[in-house]
Amino acid sequence: MKSPKVYTILRVLLNILFVGFILFSSANNNDKNLPFVFILLYNILLFVPAWINNFRLLPNLRRTKKLLPYLISVITAFFVSVLVTGYYLQWLYNRFNTDELTDFTSLAATSSAPGLLEKYQSYFDVFPGIIIILFVMAMGYSLQEYVLKAKRNEQIQAQQRIAELSLLKSQISPHFLFNVLNSLYALSLKMSKETPDIILKLSDILRYSLYESQSQEISIANEIHILNTYIDIERLRMPSNAQISFHHTEITESAKIAPMLLLPLIENAFKHGTDSTIGVSYIDITLHCDDNNLTFKCTNSFKETATKDFGGIGIENIQKRLSLLYPSRHVFKIKKGKADFCVDLEIKL
Repeated sequence: MKSPKVYTILRVLLNILFVGFILFSSANNNDKNLPFVFILLYNILLFVPAWINNFRLLPNLRRTKKLLPYLISVITAFFVSVLVTGYYLQWLYNRFNTDELTDFTSLAATSSAPGLLEKYQSYFDVFPGIIIILFVMAMGYSLQEYVLKAKRNEQIQAQQRIAELSLLKSQISPHFLFNVLNSLYALSLKMSKETPDIILKLSDILRYSLYESQSQEISIANEIHILNTYIDIERLRMPSNAQISFHHTEITESAKIAPMLLLPLIENAFKHGTDSTIGVSYIDITLHCDDNNLTFKCTNSFKETATKDFGGIGIENIQKRLSLLYPSRHVFKIKKGKADFCVDLEIKL
């Protein structure tokens, strides 16, 4: 976002352009070939209260929020300007023997003085132009402040979004590591020959968690690779009757997804779907992804207990990340049956 100084400079430039346009129009309408310096001074006097309002009074009102002092100041500036500019206009009328306001400005809006005040007509000629400029420039100031505030709020929301996503990732990674280390510990107790291979796979997952998960998006092929790696690790500690399947079809290589979105869903399936007290444990995972849509479904066996609650940190964080990353572009459903859980996720990429 631009700095306040940049916006001040921009505001000054816009004012210069506005004044330049009025001066050009006034000079171009100067049929009597009056000296330009007199026309220049008159038009500058018309702008003085608007400048005071835009560069002093309105910024002060924005800071203090005190409306009464602002109104008193702007009304005072207006009447002083009418007196000064009206006196100067009367002098111009007398010097150049004219009473046509159009000879001096393109802002020739005027007002008729009442009968008793006809000799002060120059003051009634002045104030409509001052009001027009004051109003137009105040509107321009308000519009610019509105745009500046909107951009500032947008930047704050973006920073909050980045901070929240970083926090969610930092919660996901330790949770994931905790589950995998439990699997590795179980293998080490059995003195399994497959332990070194699992350690290599764990290092692959850690690399993904620490480095690739910092990217905004990764290819769906990389996500599938890490899912397969995780499933291979978990298979080794599963009961012999557990049935694990992962089917992915019609995967477009160019398709990308936010990292660490699908893995926590599979983690929870293994955590709750392969309980040794369940007769036949199973986890069925399907994934379809093209350039426009991703469809993911994970169904697992489940047994209700007093101590287990399906979901936890992983599911909660996925829901938060989806709302941040794919607002109005995703459908996330969890269906709990008597003996199974089903997670459906659809994302418009």
